[in-house]
This record gives sequence, structure tokens and C-alpha cells, in this order.
Amino acid sequence: MTPTTNPTVAVLLSRVSTGAQAASGLGLEAQHAAMLDFCEREGLTVAGSFVDAGVSGRASLDERTGLLAALASVVENRAGVLLVSSLDRVARDPLLLLTVEKAVKASGARLVSVKGEGTEGDDPSAVFMRRILSAVSEMEANLCSARTAAAIRAKVARGERVGKPRRGFKVENGSLTKAPDWNLVLEALRLREGGAPWRVCGDVLGCSGQAAGVALRKWDSAEAFLSYTEENCAG
Repeated sequence: MTPTTNPTVAVLLSRVSTGAQAASGLGLEAQHAAMLDFCEREGLTVAGSFVDAGVSGRASLDERTGLLAALASVVENRAGVLLVSSLDRVARDPLLLLTVEKAVKASGARLVSVKGEGTEGDDPSAVFMRRILSAVSEMEANLCSARTAAAIRAKVARGERVGKPRRGFKVENGSLTKAPDWNLVLEALRLREGGAPWRVCGDVLGCSGQAAGVALRKWDSAEAFLSYTEENCAG
């Protein structure tokens, strides 16, 4: 028997895939604003709002803490709607999207997109639209990954460095160079060798002691830091 839900109660879900997007808040704010406008137009009451920040749309369900919390909130509040700004905010994996859709339906609710995208009903044409858009979303994600991989291969072929440089360095024109905080890293390493706690090293680097430990443990000593600079740094 399908649980009784209130069709005028909605739970909101937002997602951005990169840490930079999560830090800026712009993508999340835009999604949230679009959903609030939709709720106002449709006369929906918001029971809860959940976020997956910096999480890929192809991440597994156990990595989607915001999504799992939103699903739980739908059940707890007997909400009739799980609302997203677009279906790719739920997932870019068609199987995961279908799993979420079925879980929402089993609780007596509907998965609804602000953009429509076939979520207006469950007639054959609406279901077909959802499946097509889900496949397109997956293809876009795969194409993006392929382009990124090709760009990395091209950089490697040109002899350029790829990946995030260690603290104290930056990549400029494909080469490793000293960053503005290079001297600070060297100072913090020498303090650590002298017995200073991580907290003091963090004060030098302008971060927490824990963050300083993560950055500095990559170096056995200040001498190792200097040797790495001499061997790899362009300037």
C-alpha cells in the first residue's frame, strides 16, 4: 500500500560537482532560488532543504549524504514532492536516477524538476522524456571526462606538469615555480625541525595546525624541501 503523503509539502535537493562551486555558493544559491520560486508558484510548503556540495553526479549512493538525507526527510515529513532544479542534480547515472525515482515513488511522493523534464506525470510520454534526458546527461558527463583526460594527455606529451602542486609551489606556463608562500613553507619547516608544534607552523602559513601538518608532512625536512626546489623548480 502506498504511504499517505501531502502533495503540497516539498523537500528540496541541490548539488554541485566541484569544490570551487561549493565554496562560491553561486551554483547552490541559484538552484535554491529557482526551487523556492517554483514552490511559491505551485503553492508548495518547504519541509527541508538538503545539499550535496562538491559531489559528482556519478557518485555512488553511499557518497550522496545530502540525497540520502533528503530521501529520509521525504518519508519523515510525508512530503509529496522531492524537488530539484533539474534532473541532473539528482544524478548523471541513469541507474541511480531510476533508483531514486523508484524510492521516492515507493514513499508516496514524486520526483519533480523545476524544468519539467518529463516529471509532470507518469504517462508513457513523460517517462520516455525522463529516460532520454537521463541518457543525455550521462553522455555529457562522459564527454566532459573524455575531454579532460585528452587535455591531460596533451599536456604530458608537451612535457608540462599536471596535477595540483605542493604547498609553496605553483604551475606557470606548464612549469613548476615558487609560489608567493615558498619562504613561509621553508620557515615553517625549520620551525618544525626545531620542535615547534603544528599550531605554530599553521600560524606561519596562515592556516590551522592540522592543515599545516597535512602540507608539511610531505617533506622530511627543510633540506628535502630545498632539494626538491633545486631539482624541479624553474625559478
